[in-house]
Amino acid sequence: MIHGANSNVYLKPYKAGNIVEWCRDHDVWYLKIDIEIPEVCIQEAQAVYDEGFFVEHRFGNGGHGGWKSASIHSFVEKGKDLDMGWFHTKNPEGHGLREDQVDWGWTEIAEVCPETKRWLEDFPHKSYRRLRFMLLEPGASIDAHNDASPQRVREGRIRNIAGAINIAFYQPENCYLRRADTKEELPFDNCTGFWFDNGVEHEALNSSNENRYHFIMHGGFNKEREELMRKSLVKQFGKDVLKEIDG
Repeated sequence: MIHGANSNVYLKPYKAGNIVEWCRDHDVWYLKIDIEIPEVCIQEAQAVYDEGFFVEHRFGNGGHGGWKSASIHSFVEKGKDLDMGWFHTKNPEGHGLREDQVDWGWTEIAEVCPETKRWLEDFPHKSYRRLRFMLLEPGASIDAHNDASPQRVREGRIRNIAGAINIAFYQPENCYLRRADTKEELPFDNCTGFWFDNGVEHEALNSSNENRYHFIMHGGFNKEREELMRKSLVKQFGKDVLKEIDG
């Protein structure tokens, strides 16, 4: 069985030379990132909670809360203090702003999480957009949804494994993030991360008595990130996968 793929999909010979297309055509919805994630991020996620930075997110628990977020890297309206961007957890348009009206940068939360910031600065990204700590409180759930933007829907690009990265800093037992159709769960452990196709309908639940701390990354693609993705593909599927992708 190919982990992260729908086992009912026939793996045809593939020569598109594109990782995103290969994963879409083979219904691969997650790819484990072959990179070390420091355990200090767990303590710093807890510090973000202790300092009261988390704000209500969307969906979950019928609108009664429990799914919250806080941005270590985000945006503010031009001319305003970037430190205060931590509560901007949506895209600029979600806060009534255009892209040309905002500045991007590190927020006040970076002072609480110096080691997480240092690790992020070393991560292979061309540039960062939103970098968010995600909190799912005990008993909270996230309703089935996908995160494809209106533009992705218009352009027929609902599926995209190379977009968001979802990292579990702390994943208690009795928690899941899973596909809504097949109920296949992402195999999270503490300090593991995945390229995650958020165009797939997915849902989550925290049945534990502890906070679940995840982290979602959005940023520009560069050569180093592409090499990391290829390395991760080989580790998950074997070296022959690149022959299919590269043709």
